[in-house]
Amino acid sequence: MSADIIDFPRRPRSDITWDDITRLLESFPLGFRSAHCEPARSLLGWSVEALAFRSGVSPAAIRKIEAGAELRRVTMQALAYALEAEGLMFFPGYPPSRGANCRGATPDPKERDDYHLIE
Repeated sequence: MSADIIDFPRRPRSDITWDDITRLLESFPLGFRSAHCEPARSLLGWSVEALAFRSGVSPAAIRKIEAGAELRRVTMQALAYALEAEGLMFFPGYPPSRGANCRGATPDPKERDDYHLIE
């Protein structure tokens, strides 16, 4: 795995535009990869159609991703967002896992000792 070095300006500049910020954010690598899709669905017990419904990505595109294709970034982000909303986390080279304090990590939050702290 390789990483690109991102050179941030040392002091605020007034000539930075939204396009500059968008390009910077798009240069960050996604943690979600095609290899994560099927294991993540299985972890949640979702079918291809269920993931398609929740993400807005077509079932055909999901099948392509699960076959190993990397599709457009916006498609990968839509899938990642739908799965991350259920508490899953993605790191390149590792299987999907549940976050410790994310939605979906505790089946019944009322059973937790710190439930009274939830806002």
